Amino acid sequence: MNINQIKTAFFIAWRYLFSAKKHNIVNVISAISVTGICVCTAALIIVLSVFNGMEEYVISNFNSFNPDLEIKPVKGKCFERDSFPFEEIKRLKNVKYVEEIVSDLVLITYGETQTIVNIKGISEKYLERFQMDKLLIDGTLPKNSANNDWVLAGVINAGTIQLNLNRWEMLKLYYPKRTKKNFANPAEAFNTMYLLPIGVFATNTDYDSKYIFAPIGHVRTLTGYEQQATSVEIRLKDFSQVTETQRKIEEIVGSDFSVKDKYQQEELLFKTMKTEKLVVYIILSFILVLAAFNALGSLGMMIVEKKGDIQIIRQLGAPTQMIKSVFLLEGIMVSLAGGVIGMALGALICFLQQTFHLVTYGDGVSYLIQYYPVSMLWEDFAIVFIIILIISVLSSYFPTRIIKKTERI
Repeated sequence: MNINQIKTAFFIAWRYLFSAKKHNIVNVISAISVTGICVCTAALIIVLSVFNGMEEYVISNFNSFNPDLEIKPVKGKCFERDSFPFEEIKRLKNVKYVEEIVSDLVLITYGETQTIVNIKGISEKYLERFQMDKLLIDGTLPKNSANNDWVLAGVINAGTIQLNLNRWEMLKLYYPKRTKKNFANPAEAFNTMYLLPIGVFATNTDYDSKYIFAPIGHVRTLTGYEQQATSVEIRLKDFSQVTETQRKIEEIVGSDFSVKDKYQQEELLFKTMKTEKLVVYIILSFILVLAAFNALGSLGMMIVEKKGDIQIIRQLGAPTQMIKSVFLLEGIMVSLAGGVIGMALGALICFLQQTFHLVTYGDGVSYLIQYYPVSMLWEDFAIVFIIILIISVLSSYFPTRIIKKTERI
């Protein structure tokens, strides 16, 4: 086909798109096919935008809690502080803070309740540097270094042990001694410590059930890691350069340590979210394929209805390939019309949800997220458009094959 034939095929297809059909059933089926594709496309945009909003919500919480980079030993729980290159890492241009951490599992008791949690020993400046005040939902942060017998508990941990900050009751911590053990007297097999709970934090993540915070000096004494650390947390000046900084730190610390960014620290969670989004893509795309079968049926009926036009066009010298292109373009236009309307409808609904928060969780009060978060990404619109284009081409190609049978009509 030459360019003139393509233009002619497009012109005829465009006229057929808006012209009235002789048989009303063709109009009805065409309307149903456009509506089906429109609804499926809008659903794709809305659901994917909600997934994006959820992901951004989770990431925003990790931004307040997880370090930009975390360094841990590949083998064992801890490493020697003296041999670790702290100063070399601090000299990197993009490194803002370097925090030494001591963390391990401990048994805590409070009143008649007890549970096992991961205690995290932090420095005095950690709370300010990592903006813990934004995560605090009850109590206060320690006000000065003199008040250093404190504990901050995750909200789920606080509920598990029925923590009441107004009681001023000490939290008792147990950690098994690493060296001396007296099996004849189990009580002497543990280091014990009393600390005062002063606050409760909420990150809306698993950390609420896993961690409590305490001064690093006390945690060293409790665990016996006097000259060791279990991890190093790093804040960067510019997170956009995290990959380059991560590579430099890996070169400095060597193969004995792993260096992970925020996403790698929560690799399972983010992989699960990506997998869920992919599954939604596949399911809704399959529904979109089913909706496209209506367009396939209406196009087949149109070809039969227009057999007189086909004969006239053929007698005017149009090749079969051009005639097939007319109806192929017609089918693509019908599907794309439904897809474009659907994307516009989905974008409008997402905009209304972003602006007016129309759909809430339950009563909108009892949940951490008050309404469904929505975030529209141009990548989703591009992928959905490509899916619609592919489906429309495939669903329009097969009906046009019957045109060869009209050559002798």
